[in-house]
Amino acid sequence: MKLLNLVLITLFIGMFISCSKDDASDVTTNGWKVTKFLHKGEDKTSDFQSYVFDFQSSGVLTAVKGSTTVTGLWKEVQDSGRNKLVISFGGTGSFEEISEDWTIGTKTDVSIKLTNVSGNAANVGTDVLEFAK
Repeated sequence: MKLLNLVLITLFIGMFISCSKDDASDVTTNGWKVTKFLHKGEDKTSDFQSYVFDFQSSGVLTAVKGSTTVTGLWKEVQDSGRNKLVISFGGTGSFEEISEDWTIGTKTDVSIKLTNVSGNAANVGTDVLEFAK
């Protein structure tokens, strides 16, 4: 009986250690850069390449380029069974274009790949936003 209990406890601990909220990554680290941004079929990567994005655990998202800082919000949510990264910069110029609820394709310690289907019935397109360290 003691052996069975020991085996069960060992299995339980092993399952607990191997499971985590997100085995891939936690975005709340500093130093993310946009490596790809396609909006309505147009490559707009250069609009953001000089910015460094910091996803803070408080839900604040900053984009810094030299002495310029743009502040927004972010959160990770579940929507219709999909993991999403919601980014909101409000009406701040080109940053308004990345203010979307992005579907997370992949997320690792060094890369985040996002997509967003936008448009209307007559003109549907898929936007792509990728961050890397």
